[in-house]
Amino acid sequence: MPAQIDHTDVPVTAILADGALAEAQRLIDTALTAPGRPVRWPLYGPDGAPLNVVLRDAKSLGVLALNHATPGDLGPLAPPDVVDRVERYRADPLPTGSPRAPDARHGDLHSYAAPGDAAATAVAVSAAFRILRAENIRSAARAAQWLTDRMAASGKPLYPGSVVAPGVAISPALEAALRCSRETKLMPVARLRHRTDADSTRPPANHDARARLLPAGLWPEWTLRLTPRHASGRPAAQRADELLAVACLLAGNTTPIRAAVRLTGTTVSSHNVSTFLATLTRHPHGADVLRTLILLADHLDTHGAPIDYARRRAMFTTRSRFIDPLVWLELQRRLRSNPGAHAVHAQRWLFHTLTGSPPHLAHPDIAPATHAQRQHYQRFRWRILPAEAELLTRTAKALLDEYGIDEPVRWAPQLPAHELSDLVLPGPDPDSITADRLHQAVPGGDFSVSQLARALDTTTAHVTYLLSQHPVDWSPPRFHRTQHTATRVGQWRTWYEVDQLSLQAIADRDGISLAAVRLALLKVDAALPRRVPSRPPTM
Repeated sequence: MPAQIDHTDVPVTAILADGALAEAQRLIDTALTAPGRPVRWPLYGPDGAPLNVVLRDAKSLGVLALNHATPGDLGPLAPPDVVDRVERYRADPLPTGSPRAPDARHGDLHSYAAPGDAAATAVAVSAAFRILRAENIRSAARAAQWLTDRMAASGKPLYPGSVVAPGVAISPALEAALRCSRETKLMPVARLRHRTDADSTRPPANHDARARLLPAGLWPEWTLRLTPRHASGRPAAQRADELLAVACLLAGNTTPIRAAVRLTGTTVSSHNVSTFLATLTRHPHGADVLRTLILLADHLDTHGAPIDYARRRAMFTTRSRFIDPLVWLELQRRLRSNPGAHAVHAQRWLFHTLTGSPPHLAHPDIAPATHAQRQHYQRFRWRILPAEAELLTRTAKALLDEYGIDEPVRWAPQLPAHELSDLVLPGPDPDSITADRLHQAVPGGDFSVSQLARALDTTTAHVTYLLSQHPVDWSPPRFHRTQHTATRVGQWRTWYEVDQLSLQAIADRDGISLAAVRLALLKVDAALPRRVPSRPPTM
């Protein structure tokens, strides 16, 4: 009969009743009272996670702590005598065949078998729970950063997809937290692929279909908000709109950079994209720019887009003429005292608007080839008159109809306000200045963009965007009536030919003279009745 052991002689290591070790034990006891019920810790979302998933996560983190933590790291978790006991356990040579012995699969000293010491187990679990009990993925990432820093310092290879041993299954929430803990050390493109700036739990996948929903140059309103600029107002990178479009395609995507460039229809290089992303990560608000790109990508993947940009690029990129130059010049003569010599800017505007591609990607006959030509086109966009914009928009719609494309002429995604409320972006909100306020601030006659920007207390880039989206009638006073007529004549023709309104009714409705309405409709070949000359009365 074996001798009885007097447990009163067994050495005991005391722990604090309100310390981390005791708290970890209470959490385990609580979870084990109902092992079939989900563990509802904030990290795992509103539905929680099964107990076996949480314990597996705790085990994975505990092993990493036993292998990589220093005594100083463990100090906040346990009293000094407990930490000393853990250190003796970690320094103890491993016998041959021990489940803790390293194998060829991974080089961790302490394997995924349970530690053979109660103190080591307690400290490992407590270290794990400090991470798993965080309020969200971002908080868990901060709590785990010391651990992944220790792993990196030890020479252990860390990968964006996972920082635990290959083949070890952990929850998507913990994997996202560990990945985010390395965010500042990841290559910028890896941050986009793994969506770390959005605290994503989804691994990268193939999202090349998104390229059909993306213009070659990101939508102007989003380019304005997301482009970092120098103090002079110049963008921090040339062709920022194209680089941002490629970056949006790379979000959560496994496709190589070079393939992403090709799919979006641009001609920037892979080096340009990598350099631009590196510039973003160094910018004070770069993380918020990356997060917004991820939100835009997710929005397109979830809701789609009403425009197939890939189809438009295929149809219109080889086209060199979108509007009859004579039609354009005739309108210019009626609106401007010094009409342009040719209609090439109108061709560029239509290509740009229809495809979402910058004009330098157009057919060589209309693509601006020099810096001066590109500057002239930009000036054309913000100096365009309402009647000119109306004619070009109608022309664009007619071209789409010609190809049987039932899409809006242009479009841009709108993100919910709450998704952007906590973000600080480099550029202004385009909608912070209304069209009415813009029009009221524009002086009569010619004006300067920089003066207008000062009057509106915004940037020149913002004013340029607003003027291109909401054209202002800045023409000389003697052209104002012509401008109004050119803008309204399309509506008058509809009222006359379709709605069967009389010329007088149209004049009364718009507060204009009958003669002006008649003359305008004659110029657009409306089907007006011929006047029968009156005959003198017979005697």
